[in-house]
Amino acid sequence: MKDKNKQLGLVSRPPIIVVLGHVDHGKTTLLDYIKKTKIAEKESGGITQHISAYEIEVGGKKISFIDTPGHEAFSKIRSRGANVADIAILVVAADEGVKLQTKESLKVIAEAEIPFIVAITKIDKQGANLEKVKNELSEAGVLLEGRGGDVPFIGISSKTGQGIDEFLELTLLLSDMQELKANPNNPASGIVIESHLDRFRGNTTSLIITDGTLHLKDEISADQIRGKVKILENFQGKSISEATFSSPVKVLGFEKPVPVGAKFLAGNESALSKAEKLALSKVEGLRIVGKELGDKDSKIKIPLIIKSDTSSSGEALEQVIAQLGEKNDWVFLLLKNETGDISESDLKIVPSGKMLIIGFRVRKKPEINNILLFNKNLLLIEGDVIYEIEDKIKELVENEYIKKPTEEIAGKLEVLVIFNPVQGNQLIGGRVIDGKAQNKIRFRLLRGEEIISQGKVLNLQKNKIDMPEVKTGEECGLIIDCPENAEKGDLLVFFRKI
Repeated sequence: MKDKNKQLGLVSRPPIIVVLGHVDHGKTTLLDYIKKTKIAEKESGGITQHISAYEIEVGGKKISFIDTPGHEAFSKIRSRGANVADIAILVVAADEGVKLQTKESLKVIAEAEIPFIVAITKIDKQGANLEKVKNELSEAGVLLEGRGGDVPFIGISSKTGQGIDEFLELTLLLSDMQELKANPNNPASGIVIESHLDRFRGNTTSLIITDGTLHLKDEISADQIRGKVKILENFQGKSISEATFSSPVKVLGFEKPVPVGAKFLAGNESALSKAEKLALSKVEGLRIVGKELGDKDSKIKIPLIIKSDTSSSGEALEQVIAQLGEKNDWVFLLLKNETGDISESDLKIVPSGKMLIIGFRVRKKPEINNILLFNKNLLLIEGDVIYEIEDKIKELVENEYIKKPTEEIAGKLEVLVIFNPVQGNQLIGGRVIDGKAQNKIRFRLLRGEEIISQGKVLNLQKNKIDMPEVKTGEECGLIIDCPENAEKGDLLVFFRKI
């Protein structure tokens, strides 16, 4: 993997963090404390923040924070299909717990499909109740570490600074697990996070760079609005000549204000024109130039272009792809199968949705690099071994075209009896009525048709002997960790992530 990253020019990039939560739960105070202690200490005269994002340095590693008014701006960015943040911080006040906007923030995070950390704020305040907050989070579907789940959490005080350093270290740890990469040699691309017309300076746009490097005097485009980087400033308002990922910057030079959430791309005039034209083009209907490969009755339809070194290679790829489609109940809609390098003309038949492009033992012509960068619906697979191409196609289709379940049901157990608690955890007896009960597995507690809570099996026994699993029809004893008490007649539905 390291060799592949090096080959592609990829290096580690800092995480981009968005902080969300209910109003007055301490989001702004948390951000202000981090800015004051992690930036001001390095700058004489303190810090003046000029845009709604900033970056800090912790232990030699950078972190970029997006300072949004609640989750509204982040929602706008997500609605345009942009994934600007790598990690979310869900702020919940220790004295108030889960509120309406907490739940709305959770929905935004789920839609963004990004990992998150729960920061329980105001732990120094009278009336703070961490256990109450944890229970309310469980009821909202957030399973924290140590409570049957894997969502990290930490208690903090933005007044005293308690837990802040540990919070930042936890953020960096979660970032390292994601292995965020980018190429500093690429033309800059990223997301517009703020845009307005300044009466003295003209159109002013705040950007987060997610890949490449942005230079002063670069041509730039976003949402069909063009411009040139006349002034480039960092988040503190200082003039700079270039900036790279994941830096927040301010740019002056767009012809008019750009919508928040729009994707931007830097490059020369020719490259931007081609990228914009192809990224915005739509074909009415889908004309199948060649064949349907695979299961012709499938609802999973994958538009396809094949470019290969020889006609025989193209024919072999067709055969392999057809077999792959039949085996998995997919149909590939072959738009073109030709020899030669991948060029701009190949992409003029792009449908309105996603399209798979296979390059077998051929190169990409330089003019399409920006097109591929600008249009994320173009899914390129390259290689020189047919069966490696097959594996890549299978992986891509499963990730891009198929909504896979995130969990599976392992079994169900009916609660027959409630015993005295063991070390604060519930001890129950039950019968497995479907599938298996397994040790250390998670479960949902059902009462009637209603999900009451979620938890985890801590110990599983049959005939007072520890067991890894108990099968259908067998009775067993369980020690469980669950915020709500189980009752006779309840169901435990065991599930695991897949």
